[in-house]
Amino acid sequence: MTASQVVSDVADEFWRCQSRWQPNLHAQAGLPVEHLPKGSHEEASSRASQARGLVGRLDALESGELGGDDEDTVRFLRHFAEVYAGEADHFWLTPAGTPYQNLVQLLVYADSVFAPHQFGAMSDLDNYLGLAADFGGRVEGLGELLQGQQERGIFIPRPALSGAIASISGLKTSAATSLAVDDVRLAELGPKVKGLLAQRIEAVVDHQIAPAIDKILGLLDSPAYAEAAPDGVGLSRQPGGEEAYRFLVRRETSMDTTPEDLHRLGVEQCRELSERMHEVRSALGYHGSEAEFRDVLRGRRALFAQSVQEVEKRYLGYLSRIEPLIGDYFSVLPKAPYGVARLSEDVEAGVTFGYYEAPTRIEPMGRYRYNGSNLSERSLLTAGPLIYHELIPGHHFHLARQFESVELPDFRRYAAELCGAFAEGWAEYASGLGWEMGLYDDPWDAYGRLAHERFTAARLVIDTALNCGWWTYDEALSFMRANTTESETQLKSELLRYATDLPGQALGYRAGFLGISRLRADAERRCRTQFDIREFHEAVLGGGAMPFTVLEPRVSRRLPGRPS
Repeated sequence: MTASQVVSDVADEFWRCQSRWQPNLHAQAGLPVEHLPKGSHEEASSRASQARGLVGRLDALESGELGGDDEDTVRFLRHFAEVYAGEADHFWLTPAGTPYQNLVQLLVYADSVFAPHQFGAMSDLDNYLGLAADFGGRVEGLGELLQGQQERGIFIPRPALSGAIASISGLKTSAATSLAVDDVRLAELGPKVKGLLAQRIEAVVDHQIAPAIDKILGLLDSPAYAEAAPDGVGLSRQPGGEEAYRFLVRRETSMDTTPEDLHRLGVEQCRELSERMHEVRSALGYHGSEAEFRDVLRGRRALFAQSVQEVEKRYLGYLSRIEPLIGDYFSVLPKAPYGVARLSEDVEAGVTFGYYEAPTRIEPMGRYRYNGSNLSERSLLTAGPLIYHELIPGHHFHLARQFESVELPDFRRYAAELCGAFAEGWAEYASGLGWEMGLYDDPWDAYGRLAHERFTAARLVIDTALNCGWWTYDEALSFMRANTTESETQLKSELLRYATDLPGQALGYRAGFLGISRLRADAERRCRTQFDIREFHEAVLGGGAMPFTVLEPRVSRRLPGRPS
């Protein structure tokens, strides 16, 4: 067996295991899902062990035996194995019960497993009910995780507790809605089957999911839990939390960096961007302080939509400006169409912004799902940079293309969620292309982009400071007030996201942006006058999302430099 065949076999086996560990990825591939994991420590340990075993089969290979794409796959597999091992080691520090975590728990399976499920035979009905019961088991697993954390002295911090309780309470209604099946999907099985399915789903909700949620609420909403919960936020407030956070920094950035390095970088970036914002304010004729200018922004009627229809019109207007320019920067485009749609209103209260919803075989359009609540507090100053980040040439160009790249091993086609710095860094880099495209020539658009950039740079500062215990919540809030244009409501939601919900995740935006920008600068130096921006973008996007430890040698290999 050749080295390439060994790599291919290991990659295929890894995908078969991964689709059991993360069945939402299996569903994205258009394959039937038969079981949902519970999310237990035993499952995490088993996943780490299996991944190490598979990667161990690659140890005998010599690097000289492998071609470029195979080298990428081997590095990728090793990265996955290291991540799974770290997740098992730090399992009990896994954030749980908080709004973004609950949103993921529900939406990942609601959108990828339950909504696309087709009913052509009675066996499909039985399979669906089995999955519904597994989802109930997932909720039970959440309760077991929270109980296990409590036994180890790990608690949801007190400032985040009320939001967690409200979010979990909402899961009961949301779960019932997500499991319900419309008439269209049941057309081939008849009305009697519809009634039977509704009864059995109701039984799963009433006898499994609802009791599991009530048990969780009984745990979290007790005086004993509230008394034991820490007043301060951030992983370092928990036993073993700082070590877990340092692992998350490596996982989320896929770079050889530390919280200290990222913190210093964020502070410097915020200073530089603040100076550029000062220059734009001067060009607009405002010579007072930035705090005074924020009052101008809050009072500028043009920056606030009066309806969700107006929000969508604003986003689509920005898209129409970039669309004629895309061909100058990209040689390969995704086939899937794109658009915007509002989030479900019952989840809007728990999240700050929105998210990109990738196309699937059942729903072939990629969409930015935006938060349409509290429009009077949601400035559209950064609407342009945001939609370029979320759709084109950001997440949609990356994720839709990746799913369409049938030449990639399956585990790489559906692996974006483990490459956060690539995914978010690419989207930020793509949004930044607006500078050279002339999309930020208007001073208001320029100010919006700079504010957006500084917001992501501030995340480097705040995420590290809170989770390493260097700053208090109030100190972090003060820094964010000085370095963002967001509302007080949004800032408080963001801080809890960094410190209690998704620690480390927010680092990927600016760290990834700077990483891709550095790779481009290096390629421009190597290729000099023969540098082609479309070739660079294809070198970055053509292999799908990947750790920066894999991306850097890939770009160097594909753009090695040429004599001028």
